[in-house]
Amino acid sequence: MAMKCDFRLRTYNFLILLFIMILAFACSKPQIQFNSVNNGDNVTNIVEVDTFSVKLSSVFLDSFTTSNTKTQLLGRYTDPYFGTTTSRSYTDIGTPSPLPTLDNFSVYDSIVLITRINRTFYGDTSKVQRFLVSQLTQVMDLPANQFAFYNNNSIPSDPLVLGSTDVMINPTAGLTSQRAGDSVKIKLPNSLGTQLFDLLYRQSDTVKNANTWRGYFKGLTVYPDTTLPGAIYGFRDTMVMRIYYHEPGPIISYRVSDFHIVNEATQFNQITSNRAGTPLATISQSNTEIPSSATGNQAFLQPITSMYIKMLFPTISDLQGYPDYLAIAHAQLVIKPVQGTYSPLFNLPRIANLALTNEGNTIGLQLNVGTGNLNIDYLYGTNTSYTYDITSYIQAAITQGALNNSKNGLMFIVPTPLFNTTFNRAVIGDSHNAQTSNQIILKIFYASYY
Repeated sequence: MAMKCDFRLRTYNFLILLFIMILAFACSKPQIQFNSVNNGDNVTNIVEVDTFSVKLSSVFLDSFTTSNTKTQLLGRYTDPYFGTTTSRSYTDIGTPSPLPTLDNFSVYDSIVLITRINRTFYGDTSKVQRFLVSQLTQVMDLPANQFAFYNNNSIPSDPLVLGSTDVMINPTAGLTSQRAGDSVKIKLPNSLGTQLFDLLYRQSDTVKNANTWRGYFKGLTVYPDTTLPGAIYGFRDTMVMRIYYHEPGPIISYRVSDFHIVNEATQFNQITSNRAGTPLATISQSNTEIPSSATGNQAFLQPITSMYIKMLFPTISDLQGYPDYLAIAHAQLVIKPVQGTYSPLFNLPRIANLALTNEGNTIGLQLNVGTGNLNIDYLYGTNTSYTYDITSYIQAAITQGALNNSKNGLMFIVPTPLFNTTFNRAVIGDSHNAQTSNQIILKIFYASYY
């Protein structure tokens, strides 16, 4: 047990707290006289303890909302710790507004689907990514008793591939190999384009009435070729199905007509993971929690694949039995990602929070302890950490007893909107991790009678 004595206390509010607690215990333990610390002459004994265990487990929390995120996630990548993850997007497409005015001289040219990257990514961006498009065969209505679409939802689609493209994306530069800025274009069949062009020319009720159109053209799904895992990219919710045409004359006028996204609130991403061959291979809806002792003394966080880290402090109430214990002065939780599990390709969450949780693994009230002040040490990997002041939480937990603290604790989470739009993840070492410099640490500073 590491102890550091004669630690100078310089916080006036803390002296007031100690004074009140000393009065309460005066009948059973000797009093400590506190004078003003402003003169710098008095020393109060503060003991540091860093051997209280933090029990970690990886928790699978099943489905979460992926609609109305303003982000389309497309691609597939393989992660040595989290397995192979695939994301596809479902989108409701509306008619041009206003409808173009076409005449007998208007000439159809082509039709493409255009979507624009938002510069977020996860995985190996040096590989060619193939995106495919199919038409939905069912209207994108919400399932019964649901108010949103979730990561495990899907909409039936035609097995016929409408179009595809092979592209390399440089997300940090905001460029693609198609030399169209930040756009990815997928050529669609002329049979579809001429059909839609004819509807526009005739000003058909199919394109004039939103409900009729929705029954006629039910939407699109864009998805990756599963034989080419590379990365998952974020795209803006500005996807359009664009018809190119021209008006002949002495000077040819080239024009476009865009079928935009409608019902943006229902656009959603289906995200699936295959964890075979990873430490998380056995986690599932029927086996939702795995202790870190069963996964190499490490726990796993990636909210967008439903993985969270639960932390319990089962022995913290033992501190009340210490003969010199007076009161908790400070409690610091240092969460350390394991060396070698993160990189610029597999980024750590830049922002992470702590929330209350219980035996049922419910995510409760978020603690007001900040976002961890992530420090990344790519060179050595020993000083990468999230740090939280959890003094108030430990002060409350220490009085609640071992039984409570063996069931109720904290959940390591990522806040909205990052939790369902980014794939950043972390592998955290527990108190017995082989890399001693990567072990989670709970530091307790308490006022001592002696």
